[in-house]
Order: sequence, then C-alpha cells, then structure tokens
Amino acid sequence: MLAEKWNTLIVVAFAIAALINALLASCFSFYYRKIPSGRLSHGQLRIKQGNATFEHRTNVFATALVLSLFNFRIYLGAALIWLVLNFLLLR
Repeated sequence: MLAEKWNTLIVVAFAIAALINALLASCFSFYYRKIPSGRLSHGQLRIKQGNATFEHRTNVFATALVLSLFNFRIYLGAALIWLVLNFLLLR
C-alpha cells in the first residue's frame, strides 16, 4: 500500500537525503577521512584539515546540494527515507 501523497513523499525524502548529505559534507571532517587529499577541492581540503571558514563551508554545502542530483547514494538514501515515511503514514 502507498500513502495518498506518495509522490510528494518522494520529493520530501530526496530533499531530506540531499540536505543531510550537504550538511555532512560541509560541517564534518570525518566525511572526507578515506578520500586522498589530492582528490578534494580546496574547500573540502580545508574542512578535512579543520581550518575552513564560513565561506568554504557554504561553498561546499551549495556544491554538495547541487551535485546530489547526480549522486546514486542520495537516491538510495531517499528511497530508504521514502519507505520509512510511507510506512509511518500508513499506521
């Protein structure tokens, strides 16, 4: 069974997954712990090193938010969030 507003739930689930990914990418250095420094952008490297300014964090947040449209991991997370939301609304 699907909730009545299942298509709205898909959009909400994607937005939640994209925001969580962007917040993790812009605020926490553990997000980059297994990525070599040469593969990171300047802002990502500053976050990994722990000396990023607000401008670096905002830049990484916006970039991660836009690029989440092309990230398969975000779609998987959105599908899981959608399943949970759908289950909770049917109860």
